[in-house]
Amino acid sequence: MFDVLYTILSFLVAIGILIAIHEFGHFWVAKKLGVKVLRFSIGMGKPIWKKTFGADKTEFVLAAIPIGGYVSMLNEQEGEVAEEEKHRAFNRQKIWRRSLIVLAGPAFNFLLALLIYWGISVGGVEGTVPVIKQIEHGSIAERAGLERGAQIISVQGWDTPTWDSVFQEAIPHLVDRGELRLTAKDGSGIIREHVLDLSTIDINRSLKRPLDEMGMYWVEVPAVIGKVIKDSPAEKAGMLLGDRIIVMGNKKINHWNQVSRFLADKAKKTFPLVVERAGQEVTLMITPDEVEEKGIKFGRIGVAPKTPDLQESDYKRAVNQYSVLDAIGYSIHRTWNVTYTTTHALYLMVTMEMSLTNISGPVNIAVVAGKSASIGITQYILFLALVSISLGILNLLPIPILDGGHLLYYLIEAVKGSPVSDFVEAIGQRIGIMLLIMLMLLAFYNDIVRLAT
Repeated sequence: MFDVLYTILSFLVAIGILIAIHEFGHFWVAKKLGVKVLRFSIGMGKPIWKKTFGADKTEFVLAAIPIGGYVSMLNEQEGEVAEEEKHRAFNRQKIWRRSLIVLAGPAFNFLLALLIYWGISVGGVEGTVPVIKQIEHGSIAERAGLERGAQIISVQGWDTPTWDSVFQEAIPHLVDRGELRLTAKDGSGIIREHVLDLSTIDINRSLKRPLDEMGMYWVEVPAVIGKVIKDSPAEKAGMLLGDRIIVMGNKKINHWNQVSRFLADKAKKTFPLVVERAGQEVTLMITPDEVEEKGIKFGRIGVAPKTPDLQESDYKRAVNQYSVLDAIGYSIHRTWNVTYTTTHALYLMVTMEMSLTNISGPVNIAVVAGKSASIGITQYILFLALVSISLGILNLLPIPILDGGHLLYYLIEAVKGSPVSDFVEAIGQRIGIMLLIMLMLLAFYNDIVRLAT
């Protein structure tokens, strides 16, 4: 019960901060440009608290539905305006002024991310030194010349003192499926540049386990059986505790993560499996069961790995930290990386090159908020930056009723010399509402499937 309440509270705090920042952008720029603001609302629906401030008697409201918010401005299209205040009405402003006010909301979301990444990089984030513990035979990493024991020093020219920094630099290129350039120091101290060709990766799996897709592993987990489930395909095939899987089909196995990757498309398909048992190689025939999780079907044989004996001395720690000035460039770079990755992923989903199951809704955001908060304040703040960028991007989509839709109308107005008609605007709003409802239903469906699996 406590976990549920903690998750809900973490979500409400996060979403409250992000909405407040977004709406404050609209509010602040509107005030600076002389537009009268009537109401600043965090949340939608019936107000549960409100107070009036300032010479304009602006209402500040907390509303019952904690998703969304709005800034209501003086507008002749929404009611009668006194003659002496017409110059302060939103609709009377020039296109560039209205555009700045609308653009300010998403801009403040990006600004928040920049400030978070700057602060975090100045303070430093501790992590594990990126030393490769295992290389998959025939993998992208092996073809690029990487070896077991090599330490990744930089990716795309950016220093990577920790594995987390490696992930952050690699993810945009995984989405691109282009080339990834990294510098590594091998066991003898020789530093070389390696170019990884990512064109063959599975985009839906790479964002979840980027190292696996490249064929390198940060922790040593031998493919040794630590558990065999009763009546599972593994038990029926004769697998025993302590068996080390060395071949599946015609693929050599040297790390546990390769087992699940190999089984991804092997449901109900019989193949030979070779294990090492008491120094001898034993060949078994096995047929994985078909399992479905998050809308994806894959094979499962019913085994779990033996818990590896990890030695702290084998996993050195380092801090990814920048000076006050260098952190400015890094924060811009990281914000761009996240923005590019998110927008490109959206494009891939629209073109059906990436699964729509990657879309998350409020339920999943709440779960992730709770998990990140339980890890620590640093991870929670980084989570805020990530969602803030996503919120900024979402609002810039050219969908009527979103900020991007208003900007589209202003662009049309600038080109044709007059605003779009009330009829066109009304049709656009209906289309926008329909698209958002469809998006939310898909997101909720994905969230429910995630919780159920």
